[in-house]
Amino acid sequence: MTAEVPVATLNARRYAETFAVFVSRSFEYPAMIRRLVDVAESLPDDFLCLDIGAGTGMVVRDWLAQTRRKPGHYFAIEPNPAHTSELRVSLSELGIDCELDEAAFDTDYVIPGTFDLVLFSHSLYWMAEPIACVALARQSLKPNGKIIAFLQGPFGDHPMYRLFNPYFKRDRPPGPDHAFSSAELVIGLRANGIAATVEFDPTPHDLTRLFDAGNEAERDQYLSFCLQIEFKDLDEPWKSDIVAYLQAACFERDERLLWLAPNATVTITR
Repeated sequence: MTAEVPVATLNARRYAETFAVFVSRSFEYPAMIRRLVDVAESLPDDFLCLDIGAGTGMVVRDWLAQTRRKPGHYFAIEPNPAHTSELRVSLSELGIDCELDEAAFDTDYVIPGTFDLVLFSHSLYWMAEPIACVALARQSLKPNGKIIAFLQGPFGDHPMYRLFNPYFKRDRPPGPDHAFSSAELVIGLRANGIAATVEFDPTPHDLTRLFDAGNEAERDQYLSFCLQIEFKDLDEPWKSDIVAYLQAACFERDERLLWLAPNATVTITR
C-alpha cells in the first residue's frame, strides 16, 4: 500500500488544542476517576504514585478531589511543553508532596525509587516501545504494587485510524500512535511473560450535533485529534469519506448521537 494523500501532522501545540475538543465529547474521564478512587482504597496509607504522562494534571486533580486516600508522594512525568505549564499549576494546588520531571519516558529512563501505584493515563501511544516501557515501570513496583494503564480499546478511533492512516503521506511522523490499543498492549505483555487484565467501561463519545451545518470547525478539530492530522486541510474526497465513515459508526440513543468507544483499563500487579 502506497501513501498517497499529503497531510500535515499535528505538532505538540495543536495536539493539546485538539485534545481539549476530543475530551469535551468523551465520557471516559469520570469512569477513569471512579476506577482510580477504587484502586486507592487497596493501597497503603501515604502510598507513592508515579504518573507517567501526567498531561495537564486534570486526571490527578479530579481523582484526588474525590477521595480521602491521597498519595504521600506524587511524581509526575510530562514532556509536552504545551501541557507542563498547566500541570505545574495543578500540582501546586493538590496540597501533597509533588515532583515533576519534564523528560520523556522511554526504556532508558531511570525511575527514581519504587512506587505503590504507577499510572499511564493515555500516554502509552507516545512511546516507541510501549510494551518495554510498561515492563520497565513494573520493575519499580513495590510488593503488591499496581500499574494502571488507561487507553483506548480496539474500538472507536482505533479501527478508524488503522483504516485511513496507511494512505496518509505525512510531513513528519505522528507523536502518538493511535493504532495502539489495549489489545496490542495486553497481547504484547503476555507474550513477554507479564500477566495483565483488561476491563472496559461503557464510555461512548457524544457526537450530537457535531455533523450539523455550522459545526464544521469543531468537527474538523475532533477528527484532527483522532487522525493526528490537520483535518480541515485534507483533500476531497478523503475528507468527505472520513466524515461519512464516522457518521455511519454512530448510533442514536435518548436523542443523542453516540460513537461506541469503550475505554480500557489494563491492570498489572506485582
